[in-house]
Amino acid sequence: MLRNFFINAVLMICGVFLSLGAFDVAVSQLPETVLPDPVRKLALQLQLNSEKPYRRHPALGYAIKPATDFVYSGEEFSFRFQTHLNFPDAGFRGGTLGGPVWGAAFGDSFTFGVGVDQDAAWVAQLSKLTNREIINFGVPGHGPYRYTQVLKTYGAPLRPKVVFYALFANDLKDARRFEKRQLNRKRKFSIKQFLKTHSASYNLLNNFFLSIRRRLADNTWDGIGLKLLDRKLRHPHDVADEDFAILWTAIASQIDEAVEESRRLEAAFILLYFPSKEEVYWRLARERVRAIDRFEERIEKLSKTAGDFCRARRLLCLDLTQALQSRGLRGEKLYFPEDIHWNERGHRVVAQEIHKFLIEKQIGE
Repeated sequence: MLRNFFINAVLMICGVFLSLGAFDVAVSQLPETVLPDPVRKLALQLQLNSEKPYRRHPALGYAIKPATDFVYSGEEFSFRFQTHLNFPDAGFRGGTLGGPVWGAAFGDSFTFGVGVDQDAAWVAQLSKLTNREIINFGVPGHGPYRYTQVLKTYGAPLRPKVVFYALFANDLKDARRFEKRQLNRKRKFSIKQFLKTHSASYNLLNNFFLSIRRRLADNTWDGIGLKLLDRKLRHPHDVADEDFAILWTAIASQIDEAVEESRRLEAAFILLYFPSKEEVYWRLARERVRAIDRFEERIEKLSKTAGDFCRARRLLCLDLTQALQSRGLRGEKLYFPEDIHWNERGHRVVAQEIHKFLIEKQIGE
């Protein structure tokens, strides 16, 4: 009897694995047009997990492949991931108006505009407000080391008149990766990473359990339907307090290099600080954050440090925190409900504030 139980259990497990394997094969081999919408979204997730839009790059670690063009459809947004400016070894969203290059923007996914089409991203909206061509050099996942290298390698030959250099809260985490010299390390084989990259069934189950875990433990609902992450409220920059100073020093050195390169080009350099959703909306979760030790000191530390840095070096610096807070705390939804990025309205506010700053500082007149 026990023997029969084990035989049946093994057969059942084999049947499950065979079914999951067949599902994986179907998702990978069938044309996207014949897949049901939820499965098609899963296939797109696999495409991003496998880094198909990206390629290894000797100086940057990775870059977007030239001539990339596909539509990403997720739970909260759908947007076209397309490169208009293409080099042999890298692609960028590029410009929108055409004509002589006036500005160039360097940053991560907030500059690239994850979640919105190119015309809706702040770079393109700022181009329309200024009626000048501004090139979008943003790459999702890049940090200050890469911003500066992209400026030197791809931005400088275009001779922009204005350089926009955007910082975000997770740039400290990116700096830590480079301080540990992980850029050129060979990756160890990971079964988890292999499944995440190649198995649709793994990602389907992982998404299901992740959604449950987030609902139970990791999210704070505010009053207007946006989710704030407890871990981001407790550790806004994803680094330990004692590591902050050395990581900021690494970032500052990259900004200094970018400033020097801008001066060589005779371009105005503007440091932009982009706040996280938690920095903008935390006041709507006051009851929760009261219990977090040294909360305000932590959540404002990077923006204040960047401001002090700008004043000490007499740089042009625009912190978007106050502008986004004033709009957000009046009830405007500037970010996607769960995703960390700005929606189209958020990008519009950012573009308007930068345009106002350019007018006040008489840049480009």
